Amino acid sequence: MLEELDQIALFNGLSCSQMEEIAKFCTRYNYNDGDFLIKEGENGDADLFILIDGNVEIVSSDTTTTSNEVVLSREDKQIFGEISWLTDSRRTAGVRCHGNVEAIRIDGASLMQYLEEQPEVGFHITRQIAILLSKRMEDSNRLLKQLLWNRGI
Repeated sequence: MLEELDQIALFNGLSCSQMEEIAKFCTRYNYNDGDFLIKEGENGDADLFILIDGNVEIVSSDTTTTSNEVVLSREDKQIFGEISWLTDSRRTAGVRCHGNVEAIRIDGASLMQYLEEQPEVGFHITRQIAILLSKRMEDSNRLLKQLLWNRGI
């Protein structure tokens, strides 16, 4: 488990003992094609996921212009579920397996409690999530510009 966590940018720079503490909140799962790891609109489940092997599709039906349309696909070693974890809000999209998937599920409540007790680690991980969200926002902006350009807007 530590080898997989060490490959995730979110945990880069943490000590071995800090990684071992975080590993206590992690469980490895195998999912099948079509399984949902996260269902859109779910509330109260603020767990994080790390994709170890396979592909997942980020899908959303919460719009008038799309219906269960794939809006993004994640490749190996990506983390997702961070928005609900940070904001303690409903899931903004679903995450569906595209083929067989191996993932690590991080108990979000336990991780949050650990980070509150260890503010140095909390700051580090929060900063890494801010960087991740910033990159995703840049990608979304680039895609939006391309869509608008293609439609002549």
